[in-house]
Amino acid sequence: MFQRSGLWPTPGRLASALVAAGLAAVVAFVVAPTPPRLGSATTGDHALAEAVRRAAGSDGHRALSVALIENGVVRTAGVGDTGGPAPRSVDASTPFEIGSVGKALTGMILADMVAKDGLDPRSPVPGLQGSITYEELASHRSGLPRLAGGLGPLVRGATANYTHGNPYAGQDVSDVREAANSAELSGRGTVAYSNLGMSVLGHALGERAKLPYADMLKRRVLEPLGMKATTTSTPPAGRAHGYVEAGHEADPWTSDGYAPAGMSIWSTSADLALLVDAMLKGGAPGSDAATPRFTDDDTRRIGYGWYTTRTAKGEVTWHNGGTGGFRAYVGFDRAGGRGVVVLGNTDRDVDHVGLRLLGHEGPRPASGDPLLLVITVGLLLAAVVTAWEMATRRTPTRNRPQADRLGIVSMTANAALVLWVAWMAGAWGTVPFAVFILVAAATAAGTALHVARWRELPTARQRSRWLSTVVGLVLDAVIVALLLFMT
Repeated sequence: MFQRSGLWPTPGRLASALVAAGLAAVVAFVVAPTPPRLGSATTGDHALAEAVRRAAGSDGHRALSVALIENGVVRTAGVGDTGGPAPRSVDASTPFEIGSVGKALTGMILADMVAKDGLDPRSPVPGLQGSITYEELASHRSGLPRLAGGLGPLVRGATANYTHGNPYAGQDVSDVREAANSAELSGRGTVAYSNLGMSVLGHALGERAKLPYADMLKRRVLEPLGMKATTTSTPPAGRAHGYVEAGHEADPWTSDGYAPAGMSIWSTSADLALLVDAMLKGGAPGSDAATPRFTDDDTRRIGYGWYTTRTAKGEVTWHNGGTGGFRAYVGFDRAGGRGVVVLGNTDRDVDHVGLRLLGHEGPRPASGDPLLLVITVGLLLAAVVTAWEMATRRTPTRNRPQADRLGIVSMTANAALVLWVAWMAGAWGTVPFAVFILVAAATAAGTALHVARWRELPTARQRSRWLSTVVGLVLDAVIVALLLFMT
C-alpha cells in the first residue's frame, strides 16, 4: 500500500521512527502505574488476616486494616502496606481517611444533644431556608442537593475523578451555608443522600454548642469513647496513602466546610473498634442515632446518619465511606453481638468484606468504570490516529490541508496532551498498561515520520494557519494548567 501510493518511508526515516518508538516505549514502561494488589505483609491476628484475604481477594486493594468485635472481644489484623515514599505494613494503629463514616459521628452528636440538652430534632435550623429541621438533615430528607452548586465546585468535582485531586478544596463553612440557602429544594421528605445537608447539620450543631465542629466532635463523641487517634486535621504521621484503581496516588479530601460529612477525618481500625463496641453495648454518646426512623428502600432504613439494612441473615447497622483513594466500612449486627471495621487505601469498595466478616453476604464491587474504559480507549485511538493521519497525508482536501511545519507542531502537542491525559486518567486497572506502551510507541513513530519531513515543508501554507496553531497551543496549555491545578 505504501509503495503504490508513494508513502513508503526512506530507510533513514524508518530508522528514526523505530528509534522514536523504542524511546517512547521505554519511557512509557518507566512511568507505568501499577494497579494495586493486596500485599503479603500481615500484622495482628493471623486467622483474622486470612479471613480478610479470602473475603477481599487480591485485586484492587493495596492494604486493609480490620477490627472484628465478637461479644466484647476485639481482634485486629492488617494486610498489605501503607504505600507512599516509605511503605510499611499496616496495623490497627495506621490512620486511614474514613470519609462518610463521619456522617454517623455527626448523627451521634445530634442524638447526644437531643438526649442531654433538650434539643428538639424536629425544630427548624436557625438561619436555614425552608424551615428545614435537624432531623431532616440527619436523615438526608431535607431536599438539599448532594453537593453545593456553582461553576467552581462543578468543575472541581467533575475533574477530580480523573485527576485524583480534592473536589472539596477551598470550601469552608461560609461556602456551605451560602450553598444551602441558595440551593433549590427537591424531594423533601424522601431520603436522598446529601453531603451538603449533613455538613450544614454539623455546623448548625456547632453553633448551638458554641464550638467549631472539630472541637464539638472531640468533646461529644471522641473523648468519651477514648478515641484518641481519630482526628479532623491535616494528614497524620504514619498514615496510609490512598490510591485509585489505576495505581496513581490520590490526594486526601480536606475541607473545613464539609468536615461534618466526613472530609478531613482520619481514624484507625483500633479507634473505630471502640466506637462499634460501645454501639453494640448501647453505651456510646448519641447511640440512639442508630435507631431506624425512616424508610430508604425495601431493605434499608435510616436513623441519624446510620443505616440499617435487612439481609438474608438478619439486620446490619452500618455506614461506609469513600474518598479519592480510601474506602471504609463500619457496621454491627446487634442480634449476633458482632461488629466490624474495615479500612482500605484504594478506591475499591470494602463493604462486602465487612459483611462477610459479620456473617452476612454482600455483592462484590464491580471492577472498573465503564465510562472511564470508553474514555481511555477513545483517548488512545485519538493519539494514534492524529499522529499517523498527519504522517501519511499527501493529497490535500477541503477539511485536510496539506502538511506544513505548524501542523507538525500542533499535531505533536495534541498527541502528547492526549497521551498524558490517558496516562493520568485511564482505566489501567482494567486495560493492560502494555496497551498504553504500544500506543505510545506507535504515536511516537508516526510523529517521527512527520517530523522527518520538516525541511521539505513550508512553515505555513495559509496565513490562517498561524492563528489556528497559536489558539490550539493556548488551549492545550489551558487544559494542562487546569488539570494540574485540580490534582
